[in-house]
Amino acid sequence: MYKFFATFCLVAGLGAQPAAAAPAGTDDPAAYSAATVARANGLTRALAGRVPLDEAQYIRVRALHLRMLAERQALAISLSGADPAARDQALAAAQQRYEAALAGLLRPAQLVAYQGLRSSFTAHRL
Repeated sequence: MYKFFATFCLVAGLGAQPAAAAPAGTDDPAAYSAATVARANGLTRALAGRVPLDEAQYIRVRALHLRMLAERQALAISLSGADPAARDQALAAAQQRYEAALAGLLRPAQLVAYQGLRSSFTAHRL
């Protein structure tokens, strides 16, 4: 029984892959960690509940959220020891890229609704 358990643990340990950020430009959810996918799904569902999205937009916005979350995680890791002002500047630039990409995905009426919501919500409430 001990040998079986030890072998099982060894095989399970070798088969497990560490959760890493997906390569840039990858929209496949399988390339991201489960936590990132869950967070992106939650953000997309919350946005779709407030700004009606069609199916194609939902898929593109979800992919955008996956890329945004992976980029923010990579920035947080790479700038962990950096000056807080530099970290804030890099995160602000990433947020601006996200906002611009989202604006490109939404129709004008949806964008107006999103901008109205943006002033009243925080990431915590999403």
